Amino acid sequence: MSRKPTAPSHLDTAAKTVWKRLVGEIPDQSPGTLLTLEQLCYAWSQWSTAEDDDSRLRWSRCCRQWLAELKLTPKSRKASGRQTSALLRLTQDRRSDAS
Repeated sequence: MSRKPTAPSHLDTAAKTVWKRLVGEIPDQSPGTLLTLEQLCYAWSQWSTAEDDDSRLRWSRCCRQWLAELKLTPKSRKASGRQTSALLRLTQDRRSDAS
C-alpha cells in the first residue's frame, strides 16, 4: 500500500483537515493534481472563515470549481465514469453485508 501525500505545511488546520479527508479520494497523485487539491483546501479554509456574504460566495465558487476539476462532484464523476465516491461505495457495501 502506498503512502498518502501529507498536506503542505503552509496550510492552516482547516485546510489540512480537508486534505486528509480528500487525498485518498483522488486516484491521480501527480504533482499537478496535488497542487489542485492544495488550492481546493486553501479555498475551503477561506470559505469557512469568510466574514461577509460576498467573500463566502466567491470562495464557494472557487471550491466548486476545484471540486469539479478533481472530479469530486456528482456531475463530474458521472462525466468521467466514476459514478460514486469511495465513501458512498463503502456505505453501500456495508448495507449489503448487513442484509
